Amino acid sequence: MNGIINIINRELRLVRRSGYEAFMPLIYLVIILISFNIAVGYISTNIIKTIIPLMIWLSCLLVCVMNIESMFKEDYDDGSLEMSITSESNQLDFILGKILAHWIITSLPIVIFSPGLAILLGVSHGATSVLLTSLFIGTLAMSFIGGVIGGLTVSLKRSKILVSIISLPLYIPILIFGTSAVNNYNANLGYDTELILLTLILLIFLIISPYLCLKSLKISLD
Repeated sequence: MNGIINIINRELRLVRRSGYEAFMPLIYLVIILISFNIAVGYISTNIIKTIIPLMIWLSCLLVCVMNIESMFKEDYDDGSLEMSITSESNQLDFILGKILAHWIITSLPIVIFSPGLAILLGVSHGATSVLLTSLFIGTLAMSFIGGVIGGLTVSLKRSKILVSIISLPLYIPILIFGTSAVNNYNANLGYDTELILLTLILLIFLIISPYLCLKSLKISLD
C-alpha cells in the first residue's frame, strides 16, 4: 500500500511542476460545454439540460483517451519503467499507483467540478448527483482499461491513433451506461441497473487490469 501511495505522490509532484498542464482536463471540459451551448443555443432549454450530462461524459472520455499514451511513456523513455517492472517486490504496486495517479490527474478534476457546472447550466440537483456517481465509477473503470492499453502501446511512436482505435470500443459501453443512468433519472425511470453495471465493469477491470497491464508492459519491453 505504501508503494502505491509513493507512486501517486511522485506523479502528483511531477504534475505540479508542469504548471498549466494540471488544468488541461478542466479546460477541455469548459471549452466543450461552451462550444456546445453556442452551437445549440437555439434549441429548447429542456433539451439542452438532457444533453449536458452527455457532453460532460464525452469530455471525460476524450481526456482519458488523450492521456492513455502518457501513462507509462516518461518512465519508458528514461528507463525507469524496465527497472520497476523487473523488480519482484513492487510490480503491481507500481502499476496500481500509475493507474490511480492517471485517474486523479485526468479524470478526478472533471468529476469534482462537473456537478457545479451542470447545476449552473440548469441540470437538476437529483440528475447531477446521479451524474456524479456514474462519473466516479465510470472514469475509474476507464483508467484501469487505459492502463492495459497504455502498456501495450508504450513502446510505439505516435500511437495516439492506435490507442483511440483500441480504447473507444471499450469505453463506449461505459459512456452508454453512464449517460443512460442520468437520462433514466430525468425520465423518472430506474437507474440502478446502469450504476450496477458500471460498478461490475469497474470491479472486473480492478481485478484483472493490473495483471494484464503487467503482462502487456513485459511484452512491450521485450
